[in-house]
Amino acid sequence: MQEPHYNKHHINNKVDKAATLLKTCTSLSHLKQIHAYIFRSFLHQNNSLASTLVSLYTCFSLPHYTHFVFSSVSTPTLSLFNRTIRAYSKTPLFCINALYLYVQMVQNQIKPDNFTYPFAINACATLGMLKQGIEVHGRVVRTGFVSYLPVSNALIDMYGKCGLLDCSYRVFDEMSQRDVVSYNALLGAHARIGEDMRRAETVFSGMPVRNVISWNTMIVGYGNAKDMDSARGIFDKMPEKNAVSWVTMLVGYMKNGFIDLARVIFDSMPERNLISWTAMITGYAQNGRPNEALSLFRRMETERMRPDAFTMTSVISASGQLGSSELAHWVESYVDREGIERNVIVLTALLGMQAKCGNIEEAYRLFEEIPRPDVCSYSAIITGLASHGHGLKALNVFQRMRDEGVEPDYITFVGVLTACSHAGLVEDGLRFWESMVKDYKIEPGADHYACLVDMLGRAGKLDEAHEMVKAMPMGPNAGALGSLLAACKTYGNVEMGENVCKQLIKLEPKNTGNYVLLSNLYASRERWDEAKHVREAMKNKRIDKLHGCSWID
Repeated sequence: MQEPHYNKHHINNKVDKAATLLKTCTSLSHLKQIHAYIFRSFLHQNNSLASTLVSLYTCFSLPHYTHFVFSSVSTPTLSLFNRTIRAYSKTPLFCINALYLYVQMVQNQIKPDNFTYPFAINACATLGMLKQGIEVHGRVVRTGFVSYLPVSNALIDMYGKCGLLDCSYRVFDEMSQRDVVSYNALLGAHARIGEDMRRAETVFSGMPVRNVISWNTMIVGYGNAKDMDSARGIFDKMPEKNAVSWVTMLVGYMKNGFIDLARVIFDSMPERNLISWTAMITGYAQNGRPNEALSLFRRMETERMRPDAFTMTSVISASGQLGSSELAHWVESYVDREGIERNVIVLTALLGMQAKCGNIEEAYRLFEEIPRPDVCSYSAIITGLASHGHGLKALNVFQRMRDEGVEPDYITFVGVLTACSHAGLVEDGLRFWESMVKDYKIEPGADHYACLVDMLGRAGKLDEAHEMVKAMPMGPNAGALGSLLAACKTYGNVEMGENVCKQLIKLEPKNTGNYVLLSNLYASRERWDEAKHVREAMKNKRIDKLHGCSWID
């Protein structure tokens, strides 16, 4: 009997070989080699191989490769759609792609199933696209998939992330069966906004089974509700704590201004990982305690904990607050020496630090290194240039920003108005103010008002500046009043200066600059008695002038 002929070049044999290779894949480089083999063998149209490739690239968090694999298949199956939508939904920047694929499925009359819907809903949640989420919910109900636990759980989470707590409850109440994920999703809806935590307590107490995520979510909720006593109560009652529990408690204290209590938590941790070190350093940096941030960073180094880009962003921020040019250069050298990724966030932090330290040329060099600057990068360089007397250059960068289609935000316009103020461009400043409100729908904040008051004051338009201060909807703040007082001194308007200073002293009774500036204002008009009275008032209130410091530039 003649044996069957074996053809090693038969397409099925090649598919089997490729499938076997994928099963043995152990690294990214290995995966890329197998992918290249599949492409060279013209197997890239095979849905089964493509689905496996997508799953493996997802494990390595490489959505760009996922996109390449999917787009190489001319007739993708339901399985390939599902795996690709899942991969996209796990990366915020690619969530919109997940929704595009979902729409493509429907248009191609490939019916989504119980695997499709949770990931499509998760993408809507991440993007905050409520309208699309409601559309998916409607299709889920019409097709009968609402009875699947992962689908309903995703809906609870989606409505919670979109701020519709009542809708989350409606989905929860309509479920015929629930698991711990269902309860945790509902608790998460409360926790994100710290809303109605008493109702969350009822849900928590009624849980048949709790896991560590349930407890951690309650801590987050109390933290966002600014009820750290209740957060600590939950933390102390936890039957078991993981690393997330400790960091969640630490971050809660930080967000609510209890820096020293956060440090107690940090020092009590049974084990500290990079996330906990970074959280504590970030807390110090964000709460104006840069020396402690850098001291902790040095301790972190001695314990051989290698920082990453997130850690260094906070270290850079702390260094910028100290304003030391020498320290700024050391930090940038450290980033290069340790091979820290120079991504857009790190480069933006570095340029902000260099600008605060007065190294404007270095800051601009870093800005030019960013391939695609975002709104934060543009805002940082505009503010840096404006604050150091380069108003016209700052406005040129702002024009470039608009030409590139990057939409300015609140911080951007603080920089733009500062640039106009320092460059004496009053008309331009008023035009930008109007554009900010009308074109970009940005509600002016105290910082914007302070910039405008400073701009008008520098130009000698004291009455207009004073009217602007009085028109502030949030009430006059120290920044606006201080700018107006400085302008009163420059232009010798004693009467207005007296009025402004009284308001400032109420706001900042221990700020020596307010007293000194008023005293100097009297002295400039040779009103020596009044100047003497102000100095005596400082002594009576035991306010000492800070030597070597200038309150105004």
